[in-house]
Amino acid sequence: MNIRAATLPLAALMIAVAAPAQAQFYVGGMLGRSDASADRQGRDDAFLDLGFLSASTSSHDKDTAYRVFAGYQFVPYFGLEAAYTDLGSTRFRTDVDPPGALAGESSVKGEELTAVGRYPIGEKFAVYGRAGVYFARTQTTYRAEGSVELVDGADRQRKRTTKPVYAVGAS
Repeated sequence: MNIRAATLPLAALMIAVAAPAQAQFYVGGMLGRSDASADRQGRDDAFLDLGFLSASTSSHDKDTAYRVFAGYQFVPYFGLEAAYTDLGSTRFRTDVDPPGALAGESSVKGEELTAVGRYPIGEKFAVYGRAGVYFARTQTTYRAEGSVELVDGADRQRKRTTKPVYAVGAS
């Protein structure tokens, strides 16, 4: 296992040196819509478990997302890509009885590093696959009203995670 990991970068370097005329740098961007899934019932149940008489959660789970990226294609079949991705934000509000509410907003953004495999089909068409990691940063802010109180320091939370990313497509 360690031997393969050590020889792969060397093999890639040798391919890049052997075929520099085919190497190319590229940049791009994407704009789209993010759609998060909120566990409204779970949030309501948590408030009921705390002794509130009723709880009703509403949420806004869609936002604009974007990705900017740059890559280097060493040969027609292999490249590396780095990206910054902002998945937007989601908001929720839980109203409870006795009268009070908890509102929150979460945003997710981070960097990606992926390997890109590409297979040309003819001169103007190719299929590709990407695989790598996404280093995500999630920030959530909370605001309490009425009978709901936040513990000191709980109004802002930050979390870092590393997630796999992958994609397939055609160009």
